Amino acid sequence: MLELVNVSTGLPWFHTIVAGTLLSRLLLLPFSVKQLRNSAALAPHQPRLLELKEELNRAYQAGDQLGVQRVALKQRRVYEESGVSMLPMLLMPFVQLPVTLGMFFGLKRLCVLPLEQLHWSGVSFLPDLTIPDPYYVLPIASAVLMNLQLLVSASDMAATADRTTAAHMINAFRVVSVVSVPLMGQFPSGLNLYVLTGIAAMLVQTSILRRDAVRRMLRIPLLPKNTIVKPVTFKESIDHLKKWFREQNQIAQERAQKGRKW
Repeated sequence: MLELVNVSTGLPWFHTIVAGTLLSRLLLLPFSVKQLRNSAALAPHQPRLLELKEELNRAYQAGDQLGVQRVALKQRRVYEESGVSMLPMLLMPFVQLPVTLGMFFGLKRLCVLPLEQLHWSGVSFLPDLTIPDPYYVLPIASAVLMNLQLLVSASDMAATADRTTAAHMINAFRVVSVVSVPLMGQFPSGLNLYVLTGIAAMLVQTSILRRDAVRRMLRIPLLPKNTIVKPVTFKESIDHLKKWFREQNQIAQERAQKGRKW
């Protein structure tokens, strides 16, 4: 896609990467809208789905296969009531993944080869797109925009997950965004430009799709007004993670004891 944009427009590679990234986000927009429709349609049923999730976990822990099947049928009925098809909903993120990863690794290969034009197709402060950003401007900007994106998309995350879990997930992504700065700083500038442009495009897209008028035009159900994620501290997230590990360890021990009895 990037080479097609470059050849057809004659743009320098800096602008080619930006244009190609925006074009890929535009091509994926219908899938994003469909995903938002599904998650918004399920939002009113979220309390019931959370109850069924807990019931499913108990059935798994008890080794009750019939119970698991019963809960799965109940979940399917909830999805049918909301007008959402279960399988496409689960597969939707994986439809977008090949495009995103394909462009990432494709551009990485162009930078590593390297493509000769990438040596002199940058901008004044970053002329060579095949070398890392010496000022870390692009990785830091990506981390900042990622945190803004998490803030803007918090309501959508709360519509499809337990709000406490969503808050802990946001904290986890915040940590990843900061930790990734020195890692991404080792990658070529052209690759960091792609990541930065992609995050910026997602931020703008999310901000626009949150507007009621836009959602009505695209037939995306409006989110309930109470879908607000209450922030949690990083200490609370760490305690939550420790508790989860303890519970998983206890479940594993109980299953091992049951196995020995048999």
